[in-house]
Amino acid sequence: MADLLAQLDFTPLQERWFVWIVLATFGAALVRGLTGFGSAMIMIPVLSAFLGPVVAVPILNLVDAVTSLPMLPPATRQCRWREVVPLFLGAVILMPLGVHLLQVVDPVLLRHVMAVLILVMAIVMAFGLRYQGEPNRLASLAVGAVSGLMSGAIGLSGPPVILFWLGGQANAITARANVIAYFGLMTVALIATMIWNGLFTGQVIALSLVLMPVYALGLAIGARGFRFASEHSFRYIALGLIAAVAVISLFK
Repeated sequence: MADLLAQLDFTPLQERWFVWIVLATFGAALVRGLTGFGSAMIMIPVLSAFLGPVVAVPILNLVDAVTSLPMLPPATRQCRWREVVPLFLGAVILMPLGVHLLQVVDPVLLRHVMAVLILVMAIVMAFGLRYQGEPNRLASLAVGAVSGLMSGAIGLSGPPVILFWLGGQANAITARANVIAYFGLMTVALIATMIWNGLFTGQVIALSLVLMPVYALGLAIGARGFRFASEHSFRYIALGLIAAVAVISLFK
């Protein structure tokens, strides 16, 4: 324990720009509590700009894993496991390929191509085009694979999964529960991988401890706001967030 405490690095707290990290963390948690997703889309760009992605991604996963635990029990009772599990399996299969693409493909080009695809899907569904029937296992596995690919390649696993469930016939409560359960499984897999690769440094742990209370407050406020949001507003908040991220990625 003494060795761990000695390794903690709180140096970034002395920088003026750290306030932007705090604000981004609170905003990310607010959206996560309201919609069940979106924290990576807000936190990763801001934290990466100041701390670098090697520090930003582990912080996000550690902070989210600890503070979102109370959201999991209700989600596991309300979600559709027959949809969640195939998505997770597909994600695990293609996640290593995404990491490989990150290493060999121009990241700007990769981000732009995926951003265009996400934006098109969001616009199509915003006009009310939805497929009929329940998602089958093959479709869930395929969407999960795309999610895992994007997770490894550009650090965003959410958009394909969110668009998949919002495009279907599931109501807001079920879609949100599916998202929370899926990202719960994804977080476990990602944290295990990061521990294996030694990414949880003294700085990552120190800043995670500082940001956890901020994130927890945002989650609580966002989750409370979900009770007052209609299914229509929930769907358009989610689609609007995804579209905004896609546009920002294109012109970043």
